[in-house]
Amino acid sequence: MFTNPVITDERGDDHGDPFVLRRADGYFLYHTTDDGDRGISVHRSPDLVHWTFAGIALEPAGWAQTDVWAPEVVAAGGELRMYVSATTLGPDGEGVEADRRQGLARARDPLGPFAWDPAPLVTDTWSIDGHPFRDWLFYNVRTEATRADGRPGSGNVVDRLLAPDRLAGEPVPVTFPSQLWEANAAGDAYWNEGAWVMERRGRLHQMYSGGFYREATYGIGTAWADDPRGPWTKDPANPIFASGKRITGPGHHCVTVAPDGVTPYAVYHAYDGGQPGRKVHIDRLFWCGDRPAIADGRPIEGPQPLPPAPVHDPAVPHWHAELWPEVPATVCGIDVPAGHVRARQDPAGLRIAVDGATHAHAPGPHAPDLPPGAVLTSQLDDEALHALPHAWPWGGRGPVEVALAVRGEARLGGANVRSHGDRFTLLRVLLPDGADAIRVEGDGDACDLVATARVTP
Repeated sequence: MFTNPVITDERGDDHGDPFVLRRADGYFLYHTTDDGDRGISVHRSPDLVHWTFAGIALEPAGWAQTDVWAPEVVAAGGELRMYVSATTLGPDGEGVEADRRQGLARARDPLGPFAWDPAPLVTDTWSIDGHPFRDWLFYNVRTEATRADGRPGSGNVVDRLLAPDRLAGEPVPVTFPSQLWEANAAGDAYWNEGAWVMERRGRLHQMYSGGFYREATYGIGTAWADDPRGPWTKDPANPIFASGKRITGPGHHCVTVAPDGVTPYAVYHAYDGGQPGRKVHIDRLFWCGDRPAIADGRPIEGPQPLPPAPVHDPAVPHWHAELWPEVPATVCGIDVPAGHVRARQDPAGLRIAVDGATHAHAPGPHAPDLPPGAVLTSQLDDEALHALPHAWPWGGRGPVEVALAVRGEARLGGANVRSHGDRFTLLRVLLPDGADAIRVEGDGDACDLVATARVTP
């Protein structure tokens, strides 16, 4: 068990804008330090909970003289690329607000040191909070167009990455302030920032932070689109994640997976009681049919289970594997290049992705023929919506956690759930003895199910 926060101190140091890079040798977490005066800090962990400070991965240098904020790191071709913002230092010793720019720094080792590119990536406007997603860069701007009700505001845009260090120069709006919760407590300034984008069933979901990061108004909303350039539609039920009693101002998050390679977690900063400085917290993320959901919409303030370890049951035909070959390798008879490889076997066949891009799809069942060192977990996630009743084959006899989101009414393992209106409602059930099949009864017109093998309770 563990209790949030997972990175904290008693000195009041700041641990803002956390980003987690998952590698074969564990997790690396980068974050803003004391408003970026010292650069970007890096911590290491084997399990997402127990972190060890490992130094400063990026220091101010060149054009990036101070306020080094909001790192995100991409691994590709043996190179680590950190998208990060900074500004120049004014004569008063403070960062020049008008000079804030999105930049790029590079390294070979996740601990750094990262070296800045000689010029900012975004050169013509105030810009922070870069989020690389495939061949796109989402980032935050402050312009006349991002004002809300005549009040100052910032918003997220997206532009195509023609190369890691070159944008097309054609940014388009993604999320601009438009909802009351996105303002500070005084209501005189608005924010849409800290974009994080995921894809499910062909639809893009952007999670973003709104409100003022120094207040309990800060939280996370979501919007969706069928293309990075939109149009994007905000969820009218925003925010999907908001302040609790002890843990307040949750936001600027990233999403990673547990040591089992499949269970998603949101890693975010928030304030812990009356302590000064933002601290790092983690909570489970679920797919709730038509949207992502973090925990129960509020930070979990009490004890919760450690992120799960991998469990593979050979009797279950559905599995997921994660590996990081340093040289070309073979997965189930398919050649894969060096990189971050993810392989998933589900009813639609075997799908392999390398560094986030689709690499191969082979119909039919495949046993997990994998190189040494792969992380292997029995899991069923066909990313499909099914009308109820419906049964999914399983076959294992060990414990299996089922997370299902339903629109309508559903019953599983003695538990019942009914949604309200056209919104999906989430139900979690542990089947301690497994099952030949996972059969969900009810009259729901759409059910979204994920089943994952767990250790014996």
